[in-house]
Amino acid sequence: MVVDVLEIAVLAAFWAFTIWRFATPQTPRGKAVRLVVLLATLSFTFNRREISYATDTVLHVPDISVPLKNLATVAASAGMVHIVGLLSTDPARWAWLRRAAYALLGVTSVAMCVLFLLAPRRPERYDFVYEHAGEPLVTAYAVLTQLGLTVGLCCALVLFRPTGRSVAPGALRTGMWLLSAAAVVGLLFMANRVAYQVSHAAGSLALDGAAAQNVSRGLLAMMLLLFAAGGALPALGGLRRWMSRYVALRRLRPLWLELSTAAPGVVLGDPPGRLGELLALRGVKLRLYRRVIEIRDAQWLLTGRAGDGAEDAAALRAAITTGKRLEQAASPTPDAAHGPPGASQSAGGPDVDAEVRALLGLARRYRDAAVQGVVATPVALAGHNDPPNPNG
Repeated sequence: MVVDVLEIAVLAAFWAFTIWRFATPQTPRGKAVRLVVLLATLSFTFNRREISYATDTVLHVPDISVPLKNLATVAASAGMVHIVGLLSTDPARWAWLRRAAYALLGVTSVAMCVLFLLAPRRPERYDFVYEHAGEPLVTAYAVLTQLGLTVGLCCALVLFRPTGRSVAPGALRTGMWLLSAAAVVGLLFMANRVAYQVSHAAGSLALDGAAAQNVSRGLLAMMLLLFAAGGALPALGGLRRWMSRYVALRRLRPLWLELSTAAPGVVLGDPPGRLGELLALRGVKLRLYRRVIEIRDAQWLLTGRAGDGAEDAAALRAAITTGKRLEQAASPTPDAAHGPPGASQSAGGPDVDAEVRALLGLARRYRDAAVQGVVATPVALAGHNDPPNPNG
């Protein structure tokens, strides 16, 4: 029962991770990773007895789910070989080894298909690998399936173990160590399956008991659970950054509205509506960066205006100067003191997250009544992004 619950939990986690991978934009390397994840997920899905039996029944081919899951595993291993080539610092040096791995996996796939056609099969609940364990054809088939899995697991160790040593402590490093541990557990599972076939070929039934079968299933589920957790940790770090930026975009909106009302020429394109911005989940970092630029541009314009509400402009300049002092006291940095007072030199430069932190602190000080008086009256200045003066 415990093993069944673990298998179902791992299967749900793998499908969730797979769907997330396909729902988000990916680099060429990311596309290769998501293909490997999909193939591994399909392989584990067909490994479930209920799904395996249903597949055999629907397709009217005894044990057809067995080669389906095994060929998916071999294809995932080929994908791992491809990823190793993508990440290699010297791809040409080991190109011959990758070609040999592709050839080995190709021969393994063909041989598995031939052995599947020749092996004795019946439309029973358990597949022929278990029903006829120890028979020469079945033993050869089982060894070939583990060979295909071994190639992929060795590639995983080559990829994840050195990265786990080199990266800084954090979610990525923990993820790499979990992935390395998953590869080690996978090798133990492979050894367990080979031992099962060899023991049957030798006439021993020592590994036929329920406890031994649960150990085998537990190793497989643990391997996949570690792979899912290791792959999800870096993704969770990205999700955390996305959430913080999405929240920051919402928190900066009141400040942006006040400043863009006073200096509408700084707005890049059509102003986003409140509901549209709330529901737009893509491009959050780019939209946040754009908002920071528009707020900073409005600061430059409003603090530099002359002859129009001079007292209010002075109040805004004083608020910004106070904000600069508080920012510098919290995080001392050299004061360049070049440029208009609205451009805080301690705001974080090109780091958008540091800029956001500075502006969120400044937004709290913009609640002063005198500052609100500045932004209450729109100002029309000729300059960049001024629609009536596109060439200004």
